[in-house]
Amino acid sequence: MDRVELGRWLSFALIPLGVGLLVSGPNAGALGAPVALFGLAGFGLSGRLFDPDAAPSGSAVDARAADLFQLGAALLVFAFLTVVLGGFEPTSAVIASLRSPGPLVFIAVIAGMFLGGGVAVLTFRWDRLRAVSQRVWFRAVGGAATFGTYLALLVAEPSSAFLYALVHALGRLIALFRLPPSSRW
Repeated sequence: MDRVELGRWLSFALIPLGVGLLVSGPNAGALGAPVALFGLAGFGLSGRLFDPDAAPSGSAVDARAADLFQLGAALLVFAFLTVVLGGFEPTSAVIASLRSPGPLVFIAVIAGMFLGGGVAVLTFRWDRLRAVSQRVWFRAVGGAATFGTYLALLVAEPSSAFLYALVHALGRLIALFRLPPSSRW
């Protein structure tokens, strides 16, 4: 099975997962529609998303859309981990914990800035890191660091995990719109 076919099957598997989440209840149900839509988009665009030899379109809009799709997928993984672990806290508890921040809140902000936008900036600036970032193991370590940090914070202090996800997303958005599209590095 080649990479495009595997990506197509995995994307297709997201559709029934999304439908299952949608009908499972109010907490997980909020994830259902985005998961199913990501599955449909991944299935429809699998030739362009998963084929390493596919010629880039050259369009800055397509490159930005791919980067935003990747950010959306990361946010869905954050939400999915939250639902699976049941780490929901009332909004008032999250706000109260941020008024008297502990050390995990500072760790969450620093890690979110570094893993969200900092790595993208460093990869753009350093040719050597840019060359290494194309390898599968580098991306696997980056994904493990991103989601492992969120998972550890979610278990230790859920409000700091939500702050980490927010800072990560903001850092990534700032990097996405201040740097050229990642496919052009």
